[in-house]
Amino acid sequence: MSTPAETITTYFDAIRHKDAAAWVACFASDGVAYDPVHAPVRQGHEAHRAFFKGVTGLFAELDFRPGEPLVCGNRAAVTFTARCLARNGRTVEVQGIDVFRFDTDGRILQVEGYWDPAPLFAAAGAG
Repeated sequence: MSTPAETITTYFDAIRHKDAAAWVACFASDGVAYDPVHAPVRQGHEAHRAFFKGVTGLFAELDFRPGEPLVCGNRAAVTFTARCLARNGRTVEVQGIDVFRFDTDGRILQVEGYWDPAPLFAAAGAG
């Protein structure tokens, strides 16, 4: 069992280390992601794992750094800054806000990402 703040730390650490297993484990088995918020929903561990591997495969480095999470019960919001190096040598920086809802074990039931991924994928030559 983790606190929301601990799960958020693990979530962003897993991105930086490109650790799909640790990142997916942050989600409840039926957890959903709207990331970014206007994108189609992803649900379940297999969908999250496929997404994570697809994105991390485009980048040599993904340095996602969260700000201090604002936790209110089983919900939290956190800003982040990402400095990324694509496999093609291009670099990009993006910023955003993630809004989370957690289950009683501290796993993510829902995350909504408020950010524009277009510059990230453009740098990687995938968008």
